Amino acid sequence: MNVEDELSLVHQAIKLAEQGHGTAEPNPLVGCIITDRNGVVIGEGFHENFGEEHAEINALNQAGKSAKGGTAYVTLEPCNHQGKTPPCTEALIGSEISRVVIGTKDPHNIASGGIDTLLNAGITVDVLDDALCKELLAPFTRKIQTGLPWITCKWAQTKNGSLETPIGDSPWISSKESQQLVHEERGCIDAIVVGVGTVIADNPSLTVREATPFRTPIRIVIDPNLRSPKEANIFNSEAPTIIACKKGQDTSSFSHCKIVELPSNNGKLELAPLFQHLVSEFDTTHVMVEGGATLFTHIFEQKLANELWIFVAPTVSNTEPIINMNTICKQLDTDCIHKDICGVDTVLRYKINL
Repeated sequence: MNVEDELSLVHQAIKLAEQGHGTAEPNPLVGCIITDRNGVVIGEGFHENFGEEHAEINALNQAGKSAKGGTAYVTLEPCNHQGKTPPCTEALIGSEISRVVIGTKDPHNIASGGIDTLLNAGITVDVLDDALCKELLAPFTRKIQTGLPWITCKWAQTKNGSLETPIGDSPWISSKESQQLVHEERGCIDAIVVGVGTVIADNPSLTVREATPFRTPIRIVIDPNLRSPKEANIFNSEAPTIIACKKGQDTSSFSHCKIVELPSNNGKLELAPLFQHLVSEFDTTHVMVEGGATLFTHIFEQKLANELWIFVAPTVSNTEPIINMNTICKQLDTDCIHKDICGVDTVLRYKINL
């Protein structure tokens, strides 16, 4: 099998791994494909649920005894420690597989070491150091290396960069298809963040609707001076809510939710401590910031965002936005990693180069 074919198998394993989004976290997403000694695929697997079998085990179970003398293609270095499940290196060695091709090394100092263990057992190991495997692993890597979750800023805008619809139109900028896509993603993440202005103006519920809730994201409101109305939908019982406010506020009337007090600098809350709290307290991996424009600006200024997810409607606002999102995007150092059409909207994903 040539190098291109082997790389193709690793990239197929990435597609498998992505199916675990929403159920495998806080573990990393991992996929594995096993071929027999003749290069025929005999087993596929991905890490489906946190605390359950890893990708390599699921692929080995499918391959059975035919794995002997074969090759495993796995997106991440097999784990080498006893956690909720036994080490995957042990299972690979026991299967008498002859070679393991690894997309990228494990950055976790506890789980790593699998490469050396496999080599010591006489198994040939090749590490590709593949960019797409690293991209798949990026949220996990960021969390363990920085103590911060992967932060995606999501918004819908008009073609001319406004977060408001033209006067007289529906309050929804994006199409129903786009709204459905957002709810599907909400059901796979750990937290949704909005500013108090969004709560006052739109009274959102910030829940998962008409999609499978693999997770129930925590609702977080950035509310420096505690202006959130007590009757707001974000205080219903459908999901937990956290209010992030400036230190020294009277929080006595917000006993119905959790309060996180944050330091401020030049009148703006320092948001990194909030996101660090989410990781340390809830093992959070994915956070989606949903606006508004002022909050996005603060997130970008504090260099906390990792990714943009933008839904561009074909409409044009008939008023000039106070904060033009097209202008904001041009000021960021980004790479477009995905472009698609959803309903009538153009959907763009950008990686932010920090």
